[in-house]
Amino acid sequence: MDLVESVSNDPCHLQGRPVADFHAFLDAVEEALRGSDGASLVRLPSDRPIQVIGDSHGDYASVERAVRYARAHDPPQRFVGLGDYIDRATRSEPEPTSLPGGSVWNLAFLLAWAARAPHEVILLRGNHEAPRRFPVPVMTFLKELRREVPRGEALAIYSRCLDLCDRLPAAAVSENGVFLAHGGIPPPHRWDLGRSVPVDAAVLEGLLWSDPIEDYEDRGVGFAYTAQELEGFLRTNGWQVMIKGHAPVHLGRSMHGGRLLTIHTSDLFQRFGHQGILMAEIPAKRPVRSTRDLTVRRLVNGSWRPYTIEEGTRGSHAPDPLPEP
Repeated sequence: MDLVESVSNDPCHLQGRPVADFHAFLDAVEEALRGSDGASLVRLPSDRPIQVIGDSHGDYASVERAVRYARAHDPPQRFVGLGDYIDRATRSEPEPTSLPGGSVWNLAFLLAWAARAPHEVILLRGNHEAPRRFPVPVMTFLKELRREVPRGEALAIYSRCLDLCDRLPAAAVSENGVFLAHGGIPPPHRWDLGRSVPVDAAVLEGLLWSDPIEDYEDRGVGFAYTAQELEGFLRTNGWQVMIKGHAPVHLGRSMHGGRLLTIHTSDLFQRFGHQGILMAEIPAKRPVRSTRDLTVRRLVNGSWRPYTIEEGTRGSHAPDPLPEP
């Protein structure tokens, strides 16, 4: 069994192994992801359901259950991560002793699956995967690496991990009209994405750092967008609904008249919004016209249970139909 398959079967497979094995694993992932320029807009077929997770920040126990859920179907369902796989230490405790390297093993596990099934498991960038483009507060990934590998090796592995993160796409869209990005939308004069996402800072700032105005807080980067701007962006591209992560305030709530859903997949954020560790399912084939067409599940005692989406802000009326995607 090669390293990629081993890590995809056990997130902690590299723990305690020689650092050469970590480099060999990254070599294999790099080869599998070769050709990805980090700027593409991934277009996802809608022949099968797509499972989507939000920010996980080292909670690889929840992420592993999400991936297993998607891959256990016949045929396996596609899987999309919305970014923020690393940093903020691990799980709900600031400095836990039980999971000292949660970010390390979470990223390794997801990279292993992206390498093993590159057209089935899609990892989008979050703002924490782009610290070279924009500064990110509360970074712990390097600190966690230094607890897992010899200090003289940690910086080199950290740099290689960021190289791989730079290749991750910034957004995806399903064939039936669901747009996926970590935070937000591009600025108004850049709404028409065409076939790809440009690499310039203005578009990436919107996708990775921005939030709806109801969730927005001034972090020194990113901007607030309104319900009207979100609808204008979706109409411009012929899409219907957006799923995002980034800001936990409206976790698990539908916003902007059924156009927007925010999810997180980490127990770090269980106290926010409607609470819970969530995963959203984009259905197969039929057009998705509202968040009500999505299926959201909450992780309870290791199982994914149905979760009722409620409207979190004003504008709970049924949305006007948008053009077919």
